[in-house]
Amino acid sequence: MTTAHDGLVIYDELTGPDLDPARWTHARLPLPTGGDHVPVDPAAEVTVDAGELRVAIPRFSLAHDTFQPADSPKYLVFSTGRFEVPPDRPVTFAAEMAVENVGGAPHDYRRGLAAFHVFDFEASKRVFAVCGTSTRVLALHELLGSWGASDPFYHVVESPYEDFDDDFSRLRTCEITLDRSSATATWRVDGHTVYRALGTFVPEHVRIGIGIWTMLPIRDGRSRSLAGQGLSARWRGFRVSRDLGRTP
Repeated sequence: MTTAHDGLVIYDELTGPDLDPARWTHARLPLPTGGDHVPVDPAAEVTVDAGELRVAIPRFSLAHDTFQPADSPKYLVFSTGRFEVPPDRPVTFAAEMAVENVGGAPHDYRRGLAAFHVFDFEASKRVFAVCGTSTRVLALHELLGSWGASDPFYHVVESPYEDFDDDFSRLRTCEITLDRSSATATWRVDGHTVYRALGTFVPEHVRIGIGIWTMLPIRDGRSRSLAGQGLSARWRGFRVSRDLGRTP
């Protein structure tokens, strides 16, 4: 990993032409009926070049009528390794991200948003993500219930007086800081605090990742996530705190 100007280290230089399989893997989500669902929309156009990952889905086409975790994500990629979160100091994960909605309604994030994730699917089922649409900057905090959490929650938070000019279509610095010693998670964008969760569980290990998805609940046995809309997003400069331990 390469040192970055902000004191963090670069996780992947993103030199292309594809994502490095030693560093990234597509999510595999267990289905209740057995087997795995891989959330990669057939319409996704993926480009890796000159330090940037770009994913464009002109029109969402991937959906599921009965299992919400298979209906919502349209593209989901995780880091192959896990990073240790030390018990005695905060650690930060960061990336630049830009979002553009295609044929949708960016004021309604449920119809299409992109994210930079920090998460622990293996043990705690916790997810922390900076996400947004062309016009909205949001924090996502989840405890996933589909894979065993007994009291799940799914929260999307906006800080209305943090002014981003209603514009997430240009690259903005997204940071998630986790502090096990104070049981605190903090979401920041361009230095503005979007959300801070106090007294929350912070996992011992996390992965990083990116995603494009919808957040409309399945209703009456039918997906509502496909309405002709799509989304395009860019990510650069995936970074983690220096000297952070990494495990397979």
